[in-house]
This record gives sequence, C-alpha cells and structure tokens, in this order.
Amino acid sequence: MTYRLSSEDVDRIVDPKGLVELLEKVLVDAPKPPKRVSLEYEGSWFGVMPAYGPGYYSVKIVGVYPENPSRGLPLVRGLLLLVNSRSGDVLLEADAGPATGWRTAAATVAALKLMGYSGGVLGVIGAGVQAGYHVRVIRDVLGFDKLLVHDKVEVKAESLALKYGGSKVDLRRLLESSDVIVAATTSRDPVVLGNFVKSGTLIASIGAPKPVRELDEEVVRRSRCLLVDSVEGVKAESEEWGPASQLIELAEALRGVKCEWGDVRVYKSVGYSLLDLAIALHLYERARGAG
Repeated sequence: MTYRLSSEDVDRIVDPKGLVELLEKVLVDAPKPPKRVSLEYEGSWFGVMPAYGPGYYSVKIVGVYPENPSRGLPLVRGLLLLVNSRSGDVLLEADAGPATGWRTAAATVAALKLMGYSGGVLGVIGAGVQAGYHVRVIRDVLGFDKLLVHDKVEVKAESLALKYGGSKVDLRRLLESSDVIVAATTSRDPVVLGNFVKSGTLIASIGAPKPVRELDEEVVRRSRCLLVDSVEGVKAESEEWGPASQLIELAEALRGVKCEWGDVRVYKSVGYSLLDLAIALHLYERARGAG
C-alpha cells in the first residue's frame, strides 16, 4: 500500500519528539548517502536527494522558487518518496515542503542538544515557514523561556511572535538578548553579527544555499568549530565557514566526536538526505499507525 500525504496530512501526523529521536538514530545507523544532484536555473534551485537504510531508500525531489511567495505559492515545493529496497514498492509519497520543514527543525533540535541547550531566550531571525517549524519543534521538544522574533516584514514577525506568545523586536536587541539564535532567512547579507552576540550563545543557521549568507566572519571566528549536517554540503553550498574552522557532522557528534568550541557555538545546515530518510520513515510509521 502506498500512503499519499498532502501538506495537511504531514503537519497533522508528525510527532516532534518521536521525529527527533528517530532522526538521531538514522544519522548514527544509516550509511553515508550518495551525493545529491543540484542545480540553479532561471533563479531557482533544484535538487534530487537520495538516501538509504536497512529495508528502504528515499528520494526527495525538491526546488526552492524565490518568486513563489509573491504568487501565493510555497517557497519550497517537491515530492518525498519512500521505497522498499527489496521489492521496489513505493510505500510513501509525501509533500516535500512541510516534510523538509519538520526534518530541518528536528535536526536543529538534535544540534542544540549536542551544543548544550539549556533553555533561556530564543531569538528567531526570519518569520517564514522554516522559522515556524523551528519554533514549534524547539518548544515541543526542548522548551524555552521567552521568544523574540525579527523579520524585515514586520507583520510576519508580529504574526509568528503572537502565535507562540513572543515579542517582535529589532535585530540588534534580538542578537544582544538571546541565549539561542535561529536564523531562517534568505538574506544575502549576514544577519547574525558577531559584534552583538553575547558569549555562550548557541546559533543555528538554516538559510542556504549560497548566495544566502546569515553568519558574519566574526561569528564563525568566535565559534572555531562548526557543527554541520554535511561537511561536503557546507563546503560546496555555503561560504559561512573559514579555513581555520573545525567542521564536525551531526552524525559524528552523535557518535561522540567533540567540537573544540570557542565562546559561541554554531550549527550550520544546508540540507542532507539522511534527514529526508528520517522524516520519510517517521511519516510512514505514523501513517500506518493512523490507518
């Protein structure tokens, strides 16, 4: 049987805590995936991301279409497939937009745990789809004491802050006040500025691929080590790392490899197909359980 999940289905059946736990297990146990194929054409980014584990393989076909929001369409669109690796049976077809949001936020939570998350003030830069998933998953799995939101479009920041009981603030106040900063933007100019971030801050940067750039050179220098979803991906698709940076993958850190942190701690995500395998397996298990 093939389960076909719309965006509404995906959002309805995800269990954030269960997803984080499964994602951590997949990162540790599954083989390193093949390289993803990606290209930029006519202003859009398009990628095919395969992965596999015992009994299954997954393929995500996804695009990032910057002109879509102005047309009332999602920025990220695509399809996520889960296939039985022995029979070729297609087990799951799911909307890749919300699936990507959930798995990206779950990976950020796994990274924050590894970086020593202890609550406090959560500052979110950007108030789009990814920001919403991050606030939801961080709240449900880790919790936070206070939420600050900044977006160049003030009405979007107000809406996200209101939904989760937070406050809309200017960028400098957010940077200076937050214990944890999540940047989920499409900005081409850095929004996480090292001169304003206090010592001990945990930072997760989600915006990618280049020319998106969220971290300035001072933040990267102060962190010294960057926790990343994929070293290969970050080097190929981001300029937010330095020649002196130690790059440690989430999978390595979950196996016990340590970052030699500076006075801030940074996680940089560009997308990784094992995360897609994790959300595909989670959705399949949840869909089967729900009938």
